[in-house]
Amino acid sequence: MSQASVPHVSQTSVPRSAQWLADHRWLYVIPVLLPLSKAYAVAGALSSRLLRRRAGELRRHRRRVARMQARVRERARRGGGGLISTARPQWRSMSPSRTTSYKDGAFLVPAKLDGILQVDTERRTVTVGPAVTMGRLTAALPRGWTLPVVPELEDLTVGGLIMGYGIETSSHRYGLFADNVESCEVLLADGEVVVADRTHRTDLFHALPWSRGTLGLLTSVQLRMVPAHPWVRLSYHRLGSAAALTECIASYSSGPHPPDFVEGFHFSPTEGVVVTGTLVDRPHARDGVINRMGRWYKPWFHEHARTQCRLRRNTEYVPLQDFYFRHSRSIYWAAEMLAPSTNHPLFRYTLGWLMPPKIAFLKRSETPGIRRLYLQATATQEALVPVRALPEAIEKCREAFHVDRMWLCPVTLRPSEPGGMVSPGTPDGLYIDIAVVFETPEPVRRGLPWDARQATRTFEAWLLDNGGFQVPYVATHMTREEFWSMFDGRPYFAARKKYGAEGSFLDIYDKAGCN
Repeated sequence: MSQASVPHVSQTSVPRSAQWLADHRWLYVIPVLLPLSKAYAVAGALSSRLLRRRAGELRRHRRRVARMQARVRERARRGGGGLISTARPQWRSMSPSRTTSYKDGAFLVPAKLDGILQVDTERRTVTVGPAVTMGRLTAALPRGWTLPVVPELEDLTVGGLIMGYGIETSSHRYGLFADNVESCEVLLADGEVVVADRTHRTDLFHALPWSRGTLGLLTSVQLRMVPAHPWVRLSYHRLGSAAALTECIASYSSGPHPPDFVEGFHFSPTEGVVVTGTLVDRPHARDGVINRMGRWYKPWFHEHARTQCRLRRNTEYVPLQDFYFRHSRSIYWAAEMLAPSTNHPLFRYTLGWLMPPKIAFLKRSETPGIRRLYLQATATQEALVPVRALPEAIEKCREAFHVDRMWLCPVTLRPSEPGGMVSPGTPDGLYIDIAVVFETPEPVRRGLPWDARQATRTFEAWLLDNGGFQVPYVATHMTREEFWSMFDGRPYFAARKKYGAEGSFLDIYDKAGCN
């Protein structure tokens, strides 16, 4: 697609009050939202414990699934109605805010399935409800076990990581989060609950990833577990160009014995960092120091990596759980938007225990004006690009979004039979996740005009021309034809027809698209 084919759309005006509130959000985030968020988290944890004591997780789960079935069958008895969606409010989702909700006018089904139903170390599996968070799930696994892919924010849910998108710094070895699912239990549009896995209903099983709940509603998931060591040995590598950054990530991500974790940061055209990690039984004081980076007073990880890579001896030993959620307290670097001083030592040592804020609280507190302002004046975008195209992808992000800071994560895409919406387009299947996370473009910082839609369209055009995949949780500005030229819609539409989703669930493009 040529640059000339990208249409220009004018910006909607934002009230001055919304602009002032956004610029001074720290005035109510720090004294009000952070304490409320912490209280909410504590209350939620206590409530979950009480419920688990009063009734077994499995019995409670089955009752809730039965209520979901009854609700869906009620719609069928009425002869249809609104399209089916979960009753979970959009502000509780981890996805970026939208000005409108696809749930408006939908047939809502209550779906709070957050139980850990079974842990089987002999079969190396754990069965959970789709609303279980990564923080709760990893803490509940038996000592010496973990998941192959553990995305780095504690509030991400299993269902969102499967039906939406989930990767981590172990994805060069294990693929996407969805690649490590053993089976899914799905509530279909007629009220029937079915099981899909690699031998039964394989078409549905492989069509579910990236589908965003448009084929059915997940009711439970069986995930694979792998043995784990309690510590991670981290090393930091400083690079001076996008080409060097790409070569470093590619070399560590391939080969017969790659490290367990590989992660990259692009800070500027002359500054990049690659972090590699290996699981170990215990620290060795002779070649590194212990860093319990999960403690409340520790600096944000991206800035720590930036500093650590400059040291001659930069090896660290980090507890595994601390490493998994190293970006949670700062929400990568989005916390800077809430209060610029949150990484200052004075804030960290006195109020750092209040971090991270619950993203749901932040979204719930947004006025329509603030929400519109953030959509127009900040950049959030993420995509998978072939590894050799990474330098050009970085430059395209700099050109379109006017930002330098990007998070990079290698992932190996694996073919399946039957296929799904995404299949590898390179011989080795190695891609890089490139993420612009809640950044303010340089023109906006300087008070100049910047068109968020135009920028996104520019990046989408580059992805279409270079074999990239835009991840499903970000809003797309592609046309329907462009969207389905990026993804393989054949298995998805076949599953929609076979399992009764047509006319009952939104189409994935209608759910993700802004057009």
